[in-house]
Amino acid sequence: MCLNHGPGGIGGPLPGKFVYSHFSEDLELEPQRSLDEIHAMSPEEMARASRLIVGTYNELLQTANSLEDPGYRRLMRECTAAPKISFLEMYPSDDDRRKLFDEMVKLGFFNAEDDPDHVWPRGHMTPQTYLTAPSSHNDFYNAHPGGLALTVAYNIRMADAYTQNYRQAYGLPINRDLPVASLLVHEYPKVWLYQWLDDGSWLEEPRTVYDDTWHAHCIYVTAELMHRRYDSRIVMAMAAAHQMSMLDASMDGRNVVANWIGLDRVCHFIKSAAIMAQVDPVDYGLLERKNGELVLATQPAEQWVVHMADMNWPYTMGAAHNYTWPMLRQIAADDFGLSDADLNGRPFNQFKNYVWSQLGQIPLYEILVREGFDAARGTVNRMVGR
Repeated sequence: MCLNHGPGGIGGPLPGKFVYSHFSEDLELEPQRSLDEIHAMSPEEMARASRLIVGTYNELLQTANSLEDPGYRRLMRECTAAPKISFLEMYPSDDDRRKLFDEMVKLGFFNAEDDPDHVWPRGHMTPQTYLTAPSSHNDFYNAHPGGLALTVAYNIRMADAYTQNYRQAYGLPINRDLPVASLLVHEYPKVWLYQWLDDGSWLEEPRTVYDDTWHAHCIYVTAELMHRRYDSRIVMAMAAAHQMSMLDASMDGRNVVANWIGLDRVCHFIKSAAIMAQVDPVDYGLLERKNGELVLATQPAEQWVVHMADMNWPYTMGAAHNYTWPMLRQIAADDFGLSDADLNGRPFNQFKNYVWSQLGQIPLYEILVREGFDAARGTVNRMVGR
């Protein structure tokens, strides 16, 4: 029931918390599965049991078919259903990778405390597909089987909206193929980096540029497309997706000083990828020389659309994950009797992977926010039984 009242007038009673619409009781969920059955499921079985995941995976394949550029079309389909990361084939031996690793450390792109097998795990030519790959680290966003397909399908929809509105409002001749293909291709090294482990978790991205674990897939896919000699437009989109609009703002008295450091970050990503791909980024058409420095050229609307559409993660991670993860731990302990050891191992990992993959973190979060804990708990219990 939705109780939406108009204003009570100046000086009238305070309205109190707004009552949003409810929807959990109307959800069509799959038949309830027992906790033991869920414990035994593989990532592929979990993904294929989900209408949400199968639907978004097929949407990606259909979207690939809709691209006009045949090269982008083939690349998008490959990265979805038959991915491989081929630039590492330039470094076939352990000694080759050690030399590259040492060079990346010397240039400040990798951390010396790591090692080649950590930053480039094995299996780069035979990874999983978008059907089973999670979207992020174990405690970030869409962290479940098929989460990568869900993330990218939604981001592509946002890119289509940006493209259409910039066309209509400003008359810009924005190309649709580039943002659509780029948003999917940009993420695809995750199918290799996020390898499933026996406890229902997965390997996570290694720390790379800026010594953090956010950007490995960004620089690896930039290197991959350089290695394959794709056009500079889509290679630029790989590097620009993450931080092109990053702002370092400060105050000078009453004046705001806006330092747009994102352009320098994109340039840094390109430099690091160029080392791994063994290319000159200036000759490739990605960077320019200015006053003795390599800098990023100004970028057109397509690149900004890619960057802006890669932005659903703050809501999914900062809101949905932060609230549904502890809630599921409480439900697992209170309703299903999971012990502390279970909550830190496969029993809980499988439980939360199943709930999120079947329903989605965001719908579960919205049930919690709109309808309260009991409604969210009841929804979970409709899905999982003892």
